[in-house]
This record gives sequence, C-alpha cells and structure tokens, in this order.
Amino acid sequence: MRIRDVALKLSAWDGGAPTPRYETLHHSLVAPDRAMIVAFVRMAGESRPWGIAWGTVGFKPTVESVPDGRVRDDVSALCANFAEALLSHMRVHNWTYDPVGQAAAVDELRQVWLPNGQHLAMLHQLNYTFSQTRFGGVNQDILQALGRLAGWMFRDCSRTGHQHVVDASRALSNAFAFPAQDARTAHLGYQLAWLVTHGDRDDRIVAASAAEQLTISPTMDPSIERDHLADLVERWQAGRREGAPPQDVEALIRDVLVVELDRRWHRTEQAYTYLAKSKLPVNPGVDALVGQAHKEFWFQHQRIELRQNDPAQGPAFIAHPETDYHGSSAASRYLIHASNDEGYDGHLVHHDPALFREAMADGRALVATVTEVVNLGSGKATVPVWVVDLRNEAPSRVRESSRLVPYGSRGHEAVVTALRLIEGGVGVELELEWTTRKTMPLACGIAAKPIDHAWIGQELAFVMADAADLTLRRSQRVWAAKDGPGAWLTHGKAPAPVQIVDDDGAADVLVDDVTQISESST
Repeated sequence: MRIRDVALKLSAWDGGAPTPRYETLHHSLVAPDRAMIVAFVRMAGESRPWGIAWGTVGFKPTVESVPDGRVRDDVSALCANFAEALLSHMRVHNWTYDPVGQAAAVDELRQVWLPNGQHLAMLHQLNYTFSQTRFGGVNQDILQALGRLAGWMFRDCSRTGHQHVVDASRALSNAFAFPAQDARTAHLGYQLAWLVTHGDRDDRIVAASAAEQLTISPTMDPSIERDHLADLVERWQAGRREGAPPQDVEALIRDVLVVELDRRWHRTEQAYTYLAKSKLPVNPGVDALVGQAHKEFWFQHQRIELRQNDPAQGPAFIAHPETDYHGSSAASRYLIHASNDEGYDGHLVHHDPALFREAMADGRALVATVTEVVNLGSGKATVPVWVVDLRNEAPSRVRESSRLVPYGSRGHEAVVTALRLIEGGVGVELELEWTTRKTMPLACGIAAKPIDHAWIGQELAFVMADAADLTLRRSQRVWAAKDGPGAWLTHGKAPAPVQIVDDDGAADVLVDDVTQISESST
C-alpha cells in the first residue's frame, strides 16, 4: 500500500465518511438506457447459473431462474433468454438490426454492470459452458453466441482501460477511499452503506457492518441454501423423476432466488446511480479509452461474429476459453494489453490534478522554470530548444533521452538532450528539444508556441511520455514475423495435433497456429 493510500484512508476515518481518491472518474458512465445490469446466483459447487437478473438502469429487471441449476437443459433455456437480451444490448452482429460498426462514436458505448469480480468470473463460466456446446437444440446458435460474447467480455476486463464491462465494487473502490480494511471494502453492500448512510462515523459503521452480512457473490449464503432451498430442490427432483415436477415447489424455489437476485441487481443499480449523481465528473481523457474499447470490440469480437455467417469476409478465429492455443495471437494480445497499460495514465493525467500529484510523488512528473528559448532550425525549419531549471524537491526519474509532455497539452512532446547540475547542487538544468507540434501553441501555461520567447521565466509542469504507440506497432508486427527472430515461438508448427475436450465432453483437434489462423472458419 502506498503512502498516499494510507493518507486517504486516515483522512476518510477522520472525516467519518469515504473520500474521493481523485478529482475525476476514470471510466465512462453511459446513459441509463445504455447500461445493462446483470446479476447471477448459482448452486454451491456449480458453475452454471441457477438464476439471472438483467435489465437497464431505471427499469424493473427481468428475473428468471430454474428449479435446479444442475439440470443442463433448463439452464440452457434460461441462458438463451438472457442471451437474446445481452446480444441485442451489446449490438452484436447477427443478433440485432442495428449492429455497432467499426467507426463507432463515443456515445455509442454500451456497458454491462456487474456487482463484483465474482460475477465477472461467471462470464468465464458461460464462455466455457456454451461457446462450443453441442447441445441446446434450437437454442444452440444463440447459446454459442452468448459463450463467445461472454468470453470476450471476460478477457477484455484484463485490459487496462476497458469500458464495456464495469465491476461495480471495483468502480467504487477506484473512486473513493474507505476508512476500513480492503478485504471488507470489496463487499458492494458494505461500500454503499458507507456512502449513502446519513449520520456520523459510528452510524455508518453500524450500517456497513449490517450490510456485509448479506452476500453479494453469485454463490449464496450456505445457510439460505441449506435451510430454505435444499429440501425444496430434493422434493422437486423427486417429482421430476416421477414425471410430474411439482409446480408449487418450483414457485417456492423461485421466490427465494428472486429475493437473492433482486438484492444483487438493485445494489449494482444503486452503485451506478451514486456514481452518476456524484460531484466527480468523468475525466475527459476517458473518450480516448472509449475509442480503444470500440476498436477492441470490433476487431476481437464483432468482426469475428460477422465472419461466422459470412465466410467471404475471411476466416473467423474463435479464441478458446481455456487458453490462446495460438502463439501469434497470444503475442499480439500481450503487446496490445501492454500498450494500453503504458498509455492509460497519459490519457487521464492531464485532466486530473490528483493524478498529477501522484505522478510527481512517483517521479514521473516535474515542474521547471524556463530560462532560455532558442531556435536551432535552419531556413524554414523550426527546432525550438528550451533550457529549464528543475529545482523542486520531489524525486524525478528524468534522464537524457527522456521524453516529456507539457502538463495539460497532450500531443506536444520534447526530448531531454542534455542534463547538467546547477552550480551549488541546488537543482538540475535540462535542455529540451521539441519534437512534435513544434509550431503549434501549447494548450497550457501562456498558450504560446514553443518558439515564443515569452516562455522565459514561466513555470511549466511536465509528465513523462509513454511508449504506448511503439508497443502497439510491435503488436501489429507480430503477424509479419514468421521468418524473423522468435518465429519458432509465435509461428512454430505443433509436433502433434492438440486435442481439447470442452465442457460437454466433445473433443476438438487444433492444428498448428499458422494453419489455424489462415484456414480455420470456426
């Protein structure tokens, strides 16, 4: 835990209420009609859902369940109904009249809100269960589409800056510091009690302690399943074996599950509403993250779904729920995730002073005074060079060849060409050569061009530039590397066919990755 995190927790304790971590929210908040809330419950020890609640913010959710989550056909019918709503909400090709396109606008983003990370893990279970299912009858196609979408959503959540799926508990933890242990603040009900309860610190502690007694995870409190459901399920199964499952028992099971699902769904809606009504604005840099999210959705899911029904569009490479089973794909995805991770702060820091202070404390930002401005260009060429004095006491990671971006003017960039100690050891003198937007005014400070001598004497803040674009280009070069270094790893041929057994017991044989990506249509 960082010193800043400890300080925030102590501040929250002193104030008797959670305190904002930053001055902006670092993820998108779409309009209520574009935010679908989904909650699951399951039987202990089972991976398939026992019941699902779904619906958009502000409307009564659809709540459906089955008498016994171990009956595969009943669960398949339940998931088919859910799939129809989810696929339409996410505007997936082949399942809506209005599929989202490659050039989607920022305001076209659709989100799915889940109560916590364990509900997120249920997406992986749906991917495992249905993406390659051979069962389902008339629902087989839509169940497979659900499995593929759930798999993409689950995988995308490991990418820094993802926007389509929101873990409500994590969203609140990222926005607020709570005066309690992290293990307790992972509980959505506990967080909300701290946030919405009126009164002093003691009142909030009492409310939060009571709220955390009611589980939010997909697996229900064992006492509920043991005391209220076990006998009912056994009676229903006994009737089913005799060919007449009792409807009254099924209704009693549903009543218990509805209460559980309703609490999880409405807690998540409450989290969305609290963030939407909070005084914290969404960081303007999030628009760039939404653009990345749209690109990921198109290339990693939407385009593949389009190819499923139209082979003329090219082969449809379906990622297996277990692992990549494809060297080139794995290498490319790793680099894309690394690129998004490297560039994440760069999109947000220019619009959030708290993030800038955090960067200063980490040595990733600095404040310097301009002492000299010269133009080293010849003829019509403009090569602005600044000399700046760095005298702040904060630690700095700046080195020769470091690239700096003026705080508040993303797009401008300068490289450190020389670094000299100021006489007496009172600071460091940096020589900066501007490399991008050299003739364009900065969007910060006095808003003058880098060559303007009016900058002399001005104090300006900088943040360290990232290499996200370079890493992204490397991810694209992976596909053309079959004859280059490392080809044995990303383009090698398997010594023997790999057999994969799916959740239904069926077996698939994967060929080497080059053939799979270039010839496979499944």
